[in-house]
Amino acid sequence: MSEQSTFVEQTKVHLYKALETEDPDEKNFHLRNALQLCAWDEVTERAEQNDAD
Repeated sequence: MSEQSTFVEQTKVHLYKALETEDPDEKNFHLRNALQLCAWDEVTERAEQNDAD
């Protein structure tokens, strides 16, 4: 499994958990984690592109 697909899968898990929970604190936790994973995925993608140049 590639590193990118790992980020995607982890993001999906957090988003589904955010949808399933009624607890606002837990919902916020999962949404923050999903956003952080998306941001980290973008950073690693840019770094890989820079390495290829």
